[in-house]
Amino acid sequence: MIFKIRFGKYRLTITLSPVIDVLGVNSLMKDGTHILMWDWDNTTLERVIAGLNITQLLYDLPNIYVLETLKNKNYMAYCFVKVTWAKAKEIIAATPNVCENFYKWGVFRRKFTLRISPKEGRWPRLVHILTSPRPEECTVKDLDDFVQYETLPRNKKGVFINLGSGNRQARRI
Repeated sequence: MIFKIRFGKYRLTITLSPVIDVLGVNSLMKDGTHILMWDWDNTTLERVIAGLNITQLLYDLPNIYVLETLKNKNYMAYCFVKVTWAKAKEIIAATPNVCENFYKWGVFRRKFTLRISPKEGRWPRLVHILTSPRPEECTVKDLDDFVQYETLPRNKKGVFINLGSGNRQARRI
């Protein structure tokens, strides 16, 4: 539920919604470089692989590990190459169909984050590896920037209530 009330040029927003606590890992490495991470929602494995194949060839990337987070619908991927923050943003942005919110919040926080714990009983599951002759530059053991965060349930339902002035109508979200 979202409550909004406006006081002149100021708005007070109060949100009440169900959340799930999950654990994630960040792209930032100890030496200041980043590994590559991607996230997709509402797509197919074939589209994910096709987009990653192009990105892998274009940027000469090592193996890319694709995980399924919601059966036949949501995916994430890791590539254990060390790149600058600017190059990580470029590569992720150049990959077709990446989740816009994943990219937006990663850029805002200056690191990308992917879930590593279950969400509603679903663990990320390895479903494909795009192999490459280029060697990996680090391993999963080198990751050390972990975070606990909140995410919304898959079937979230809420109510939006506008208490302020104006012609906006209350609406269901």
